[in-house]
Amino acid sequence: MKKNSFKKIKVAVPSLDSKEYKRIKEVIFNGKIVSGKYVNEFEKKFSSYIGTKYACAVNSGTAALHTALRCLNLKPGSEVIVPAISFMSTATAVLHNNCYPKFCDVSLGDYCLEVEDLKKKLSKKTKAVIITHFTGNVCKLDLIKKVLSKKKIPLIEDCAQAHGSKFKNKRVGSFGDISCFSFYTTKHMTTGEGGMLCYSNKSYEKISKMFRNHGLINRNEHHIIGYNYRMNEISALIGIEQLKKLEKINDLRIKNSKYIIKNLKKINQNWFEIQSIPSYSKHTFFWLALRITNKNVKLEKVVNFLEKKGIEVRSRYNYPLYKHNLFKSIKKNYSKVFLKNSEKIAGNIFGLPNHHNLKRNHLDYIVKTISEF
Repeated sequence: MKKNSFKKIKVAVPSLDSKEYKRIKEVIFNGKIVSGKYVNEFEKKFSSYIGTKYACAVNSGTAALHTALRCLNLKPGSEVIVPAISFMSTATAVLHNNCYPKFCDVSLGDYCLEVEDLKKKLSKKTKAVIITHFTGNVCKLDLIKKVLSKKKIPLIEDCAQAHGSKFKNKRVGSFGDISCFSFYTTKHMTTGEGGMLCYSNKSYEKISKMFRNHGLINRNEHHIIGYNYRMNEISALIGIEQLKKLEKINDLRIKNSKYIIKNLKKINQNWFEIQSIPSYSKHTFFWLALRITNKNVKLEKVVNFLEKKGIEVRSRYNYPLYKHNLFKSIKKNYSKVFLKNSEKIAGNIFGLPNHHNLKRNHLDYIVKTISEF
């Protein structure tokens, strides 16, 4: 197949059409743009989908994480365990709450939090744990919950990459004390920018909805320090329509990903491994992730090769979180942190296109191109 037989294969494409467009007009013509009935409707429908009693819509996944930690009312200086391989917000949300992240290693196979290292990292200073269902794969929730429940440590699920993923046929986001989602434009479902936190504790409902609205309990009374983290009505309406499509979109992502994986396994190669998928995980493939295992193969070279062939890829996580300059500028010393699996993963993973718009000829071209590297 020739490179120019179709346009560049994008790594992510949002599923937006006339349904969202028609709904947006409702908001434009009624003039109620912020914090109205559609935000409430979206919250109820999303919490029902996830399996929690309540939800709080915000304007980003980062805002969701910040708000979730505020709900726990942690004392300044507390430690919160986070995975060393995740988007930066997983760690900076901890700093925003005047606490310190303590970095935990991840599994070299599934890239999710490593339970044995979690056990080693727990201490009397640990006041919460954030896990990331990385790339849409699922953490070992039964083991993690067992470990934390003994010590009565709250669990926050970072589900920013795992909308609809399941652990043993139950959706992630319903296991932790609080779960956080992102609706950024490249995610399984989008509101352009946006986020959601889900929970079943009524006290979190009160705190989160004050916190997202400047700490207000009514028009004039501020009870806590808060932020402008509100979701607008246009985003909420888009979210309502996106949620209707989510299972279908996920089914297509999964189908495309499994097809590529099956055919990549037929290639005679010695430079990459495919992310492992445990039997308990319904992986929804935010990323179709590969890890470079050959020291002579550099990520930059792979990305450039695929780009020249017309294939866009996902590429980030060049460093474990603790190696970013940000953590050199705070008083807690992270310079001696070294997590062997995170070091092997960082700078060596990339994600192939797998979105709902891809056809069989696109998938075959992706596999063929990888085989030619």
